[in-house]
Amino acid sequence: MASKKEKKPAKKIEEKKAEKKTEKKIVEKKTEKKVIEKKKLLGKKQLTEKKSIAKKEPEEDEFEEISDKELANFEIEGIDMEKLTANVRNIVTKSGDEGIFQSDLWKKMKLTSRDGSRLALKLERQNMIKREKVLENGRWTYKLKISHAPVTTQSIEAAPCLISPVESKCTLEGEISPRTCPLIEQWVITEFTNVKKPKK
Repeated sequence: MASKKEKKPAKKIEEKKAEKKTEKKIVEKKTEKKVIEKKKLLGKKQLTEKKSIAKKEPEEDEFEEISDKELANFEIEGIDMEKLTANVRNIVTKSGDEGIFQSDLWKKMKLTSRDGSRLALKLERQNMIKREKVLENGRWTYKLKISHAPVTTQSIEAAPCLISPVESKCTLEGEISPRTCPLIEQWVITEFTNVKKPKK
């Protein structure tokens, strides 16, 4: 009887040892799996970084080596270039001081990056727009801004000169002069104040 009782604890010890070994193997497998996943993630990250380093500048910047003659003769088949140029200038003008990304404009105009880049260069050389190189989302691109704000009649509509009864006698050195005119002074102050007021 005594020998049977002694065997039972030995059996339990062996079972516990076997359980611990099984648990240890499970933990090891989980740890190994995590290490493999981590290595995969690191590998993907390194590959992405390598690609971004090796990556050229965006397509839209690749066509700058073009002669003045080629640019002057540049046309897009089946498109009215005058109308296209006017549309581009309108969009760039409306973008204001903030400007518009070159790629965004070409998407709006449904142009290829190649045609868009050449058109931008052509307009820049004609002094219609300015291109500013900027880094956006890790890649170099251009922002397009208008070179000169288009002149509108709104800026002179309220000018007192247009309705002045003595306008014909007004000269720089005369008794009636824009340099001493109180009406012009008041008009300039009013216009400046209106410009400074925030739009609601």
